[in-house]
Amino acid sequence: MVAESCAHIRKAAVAGNFLYIDGGELSYKTSDPTVTVYQYSSTTLSVDLSQDWVNDTVILKSTNKPSGAPLLSSPSFWYDAGRDVFYSGFAGRVSPWGDRPSTPPLSLWSFKPDSLGGGTWTEEIADNDPIWKNLTRPFDGYLASGGDKALVFGGAANRDTDPQLSKIINQISLPGLVEFDFTTKKFTNSSTKIFGGEATSGQMHYVPSFGPNGVFLTMGGVNQTDNQNFDFDKIWVYDTKTHRSYNQTTTGNIPEPRREFCTAGVNSTDGTYEIFVYGGYSGNLGFRAIPYDEVYVLSLPAFYWFKVDYPPQHPRDGHTCNAVGGSQIVIVGGQDANAKIGSGRIDDVHKSALNSSTDPFAQGLAIFDMTTLTWSDHFAANAPPYAQSDVVRNYYSQNPHNGSQFSDPDLAKLFQTTHFTPTSSSTEPSPTPRPSSSPKGAIAGGVVGGVVGLALIAGLAYFLRRRQQRQRNDITSKEGEFSEPSLPEAGHENGYYAPPAKPQELHDEPIGPAEMAEARPEMGESKIKSPHEMEAGSPTSGLSRDSGADQKK
Repeated sequence: MVAESCAHIRKAAVAGNFLYIDGGELSYKTSDPTVTVYQYSSTTLSVDLSQDWVNDTVILKSTNKPSGAPLLSSPSFWYDAGRDVFYSGFAGRVSPWGDRPSTPPLSLWSFKPDSLGGGTWTEEIADNDPIWKNLTRPFDGYLASGGDKALVFGGAANRDTDPQLSKIINQISLPGLVEFDFTTKKFTNSSTKIFGGEATSGQMHYVPSFGPNGVFLTMGGVNQTDNQNFDFDKIWVYDTKTHRSYNQTTTGNIPEPRREFCTAGVNSTDGTYEIFVYGGYSGNLGFRAIPYDEVYVLSLPAFYWFKVDYPPQHPRDGHTCNAVGGSQIVIVGGQDANAKIGSGRIDDVHKSALNSSTDPFAQGLAIFDMTTLTWSDHFAANAPPYAQSDVVRNYYSQNPHNGSQFSDPDLAKLFQTTHFTPTSSSTEPSPTPRPSSSPKGAIAGGVVGGVVGLALIAGLAYFLRRRQQRQRNDITSKEGEFSEPSLPEAGHENGYYAPPAKPQELHDEPIGPAEMAEARPEMGESKIKSPHEMEAGSPTSGLSRDSGADQKK
């Protein structure tokens, strides 16, 4: 099979009735099947969320960027819901694909969306502003926005991220935390310690439901000091009001350490907030890859992990996830660590993935339902509100949280301030949190941490398809136990920055969207089948509280 297109390391966020997608890289076949085009994205895409659609026919709208606007992979794409405006340009790197643009100087651009899926790009802070004197553009850091703030923790830099580093080929780690205030439009750089200081390739997620200003959770990724992945039994909680971070212990069916996964979150009508974690890889490319196709759920305030039960088929990393209305998450783009490529070189993996198989997600899009825990190729504009799955609900009924789950009494006190709004199928962004005594529930747009995108081909758009033909090595896991591989240091390959290497084994429980059958289904039939539809006799999808041994595949 020949893939038509693919893309990865893009960013996406919901504004009004549209999902906007920015930055990243793409590849696609021309009319000549022997010719493949590799290019970076120079447009901003949008997907209409006000009407139903199917992933293989949905129309992506494309908005051109003006001259001077940074064209970056894995860009910062922060959304200020109160003012309905995006900010980009601070984080990211230039792509090695296509004509390889020169590394742009640090600047900040705003994108004002319109009501039609388009918008206007404007330079907000010029590259000659003194504000940039003590800042460096990061890549592969932990990024999130919410309330009145945007945050970047850690990351790396080299000549592909900042022209001031023109002589730096291999990456250098960037410690500390950078905050951008949407009101003052000022950056502050602090030495706040999260994960010990130097980290990349994980996720930061904004949770609006707890704390006076909401809280930012940081999880996963890799320690740049020893190149080992972080365990998920510890996550960091950051309070922007006090500028204090807390190291919080988690329990339950804890995910294996990984990088380049995505997160999306939603709060329930029962006073909880669930963060869904999907995909990722362990740190190696090629034959040593351990790509993951599985979904985990972290429920707050219990800080308890659940795992969605379904047989893995097509692992994915470098994608993005967004809660888009009701109980739905839209997955955008992604790629495969591709265990069949012996060289392990990132360029070989990218190109082989394109030519090996068709992406099971048409146009790089798939839908996951957070209540039914199933995959689909259909988006429903009027989907029912999110409701806890039975396993999550039963857990709380049997284990009422009394504050003993918190590692720090001050964090327990922080979580006593709650502000929930009714859950609905609306795709309007959550407002800046306001304290309230009675929890109710609301959707928070997922921060895409790791990231990917679509692209419309033939001038209309670049269509994403990241091929995922998977050879899965299985790994037996027990709750609280992890196999942590020795990961090679990320470096520079063929004149450009190569992200940290990728996985070695494939975990067997949750894997992402199920594969579309090679024989295309009839009209109206879901092209992305749920895992239990794909294997006769396999168990129904659901959440698993207890880890137990994973099936070997």
